Amino acid sequence: MRLMTYLEIGTPKVVATPYTDMEWLIPTQTLQVENIQLGTLIQTSKPLVPLAYKDRDIHFSSLSILLPSLTVKSFDKTTGQLILSLEDSTTAANKLAMIQEMLMTAVALNYKDWFPSRKGQIDTKLGFQSMIRGSEIHLYCPVHAEIMQTVPFFVGGEWSPTGIQKDRLETGVRIRAAIRIQGISFLLHQNSDTWSGKYRIQHKILGILMN
Repeated sequence: MRLMTYLEIGTPKVVATPYTDMEWLIPTQTLQVENIQLGTLIQTSKPLVPLAYKDRDIHFSSLSILLPSLTVKSFDKTTGQLILSLEDSTTAANKLAMIQEMLMTAVALNYKDWFPSRKGQIDTKLGFQSMIRGSEIHLYCPVHAEIMQTVPFFVGGEWSPTGIQKDRLETGVRIRAAIRIQGISFLLHQNSDTWSGKYRIQHKILGILMN
């Protein structure tokens, strides 16, 4: 059984799902942006700066967040682009925007050390693929059956035995999504170790609860 545990003020609460691993989730209302830590650049064909979270004596090796109840603005069943409105959740919108700005600033300050083969100055704002765009958060939701069935999906008072039910993600419905912000992902030039100047916030949807 998978346990999705999220930290509230006071005792952590546990949501049991029919999966086999454990995930610690931090709700946006208790998330402290200043507690987010950047790791060391992992050099692969898709370089990544991972994130961690430290709150007093508790250290999480990843940053997993439980979003508040948000309205689906659109969902593309082909590409998996899921856009949620942040209009009625000011706290979440502000904190997510702060995280995005913090990561963009980190890239601007460190890209010369991370990618010394990249010569010259770069306007790091131009190559950034935003996750937070105004009052929206743009996510990627799995659309292939073999991956969809691995993502917990709570609907009608029970966990779906088939995972995500994409036909349920209609415009106007409200959901709570659990996401892991994996880090800053960089795009290299083809057949090269030189950074293209493009990057994004890499994330993964860990679960969806329909209201």
